[in-house]
Amino acid sequence: MSKKVLMLHGLAQTGPYFQSKTKNFRTALEAMGYELLYPTAPNRYPSADIPTSLLDSVATEPNSNEVVAWIENDEVNHTYFLPESTKIFLHDYIVENGPFDGLVGFSQGAGVAGYLATDLNTLLDLSPEEQPTLKFFMSFSGFRFVPEIYQKQYNDHPISIPSLHVKGELDTVTEPWKIEALFNSCDEDKRTLLVHGGGHFVPNSRGSVKKVTEWLEVNTE
Repeated sequence: MSKKVLMLHGLAQTGPYFQSKTKNFRTALEAMGYELLYPTAPNRYPSADIPTSLLDSVATEPNSNEVVAWIENDEVNHTYFLPESTKIFLHDYIVENGPFDGLVGFSQGAGVAGYLATDLNTLLDLSPEEQPTLKFFMSFSGFRFVPEIYQKQYNDHPISIPSLHVKGELDTVTEPWKIEALFNSCDEDKRTLLVHGGGHFVPNSRGSVKKVTEWLEVNTE
């Protein structure tokens, strides 16, 4: 039976789009016996609510006035939060398609994945039978949630499973301090930081993918 990996896309992307952008990564993990599943976030928001500077760095559907997202912006209080719709969707998706060995996210999807990795079963109301403890977590351009309401969760439940944090030297979307904040939310003995020479994307070069698979082999023995 294949080992399953839950793949969470970035802001304004979709599952199929994220799948197309991670071809080499996906092929390499499939060769290791993994099956990668790519859900699409359940929330749709007007594209006018998303900063233009950010839309330049994400994938929007042609001629669409909406963007897909896991997180909801709170315009009144100038912050954001993880809506119940996302948690309910991911609970149901895991029950119907899991259980999963690994959790991988890009950008906003990595931010969500990182928060959930602190205590996936409690946050998504999953039993150990529905979802055993994850074996690994990978973050590509991911970040720690900034709003104060989430800090106790990170502080009380450091991410204890092996985690790989990948950042691009030319990434102008997710600032380095945000990536480092998520990295510092993990067990010191279980976390690894990997830097590539590109920007805000999942590196697909042969060299980068090789480093990821080598990490996976060592940390999931």
